[in-house]
Amino acid sequence: MQLKTLFDEKAVRERIKQMAKEIESYYKDKTESLNAICVLKGSVHFFSELVLNIGMDVNYSFVHVSSYAGTESTGRIRVKSWVDETLQGKYVLVVEDIVDTGNTLRYILSYLKKYKPADLKIAALIEKQKYQHGIPIDFVGFKVKDVFLVGYGLDFEEKYRNLPYIGYIE
Repeated sequence: MQLKTLFDEKAVRERIKQMAKEIESYYKDKTESLNAICVLKGSVHFFSELVLNIGMDVNYSFVHVSSYAGTESTGRIRVKSWVDETLQGKYVLVVEDIVDTGNTLRYILSYLKKYKPADLKIAALIEKQKYQHGIPIDFVGFKVKDVFLVGYGLDFEEKYRNLPYIGYIE
C-alpha cells in the first residue's frame, strides 16, 4: 500500500484559515455566538484548526457517528454520542471531515433540525465528487474525485489519522 500526498500541511492549514474567514464573514451580522458541532472522530483536527481561527465566541459540541468499515460505507449509521445541550434558536455549524455519500451528514442534519436552530450550516474539509449526495455544503475546503483519503483526521481502519497532511492510498 503506497501513500501519496494530495494536499500538504501548509495547503491544508491555509485553506482552513480562509474557511474561518468565510465563516466569520457569513455570521458577522447575524450573531456574536456560534455553536460548532464536531463530527468525531475524523473531524477533530479540522475542527480544532477551524475554531482556533474563527474570531468570535464559539461553543463546542461533539457527536460521534460513523458508517464506515475499511474503505466502504456500510450504509448503516451508528451513533456513539450526541449533542447534550439545547440548540433551539442558536446558530449552528456542523463541522465534518469529508462528505462522500452524504448518508452520515444527512442523518445528523435531520436530527439537528428537530432542535429548531435559528440557522444550520455545514463546513466540510473535503467534498468527494463521486456521488450526487444532494447536500448543499456551505463552506468547503477541497473538492476531490474518487480517491480514498487519509491524514488530518481521515483514517483507514483507524490508521493514518495523525498525518499532518491529506494523502491518498494508491
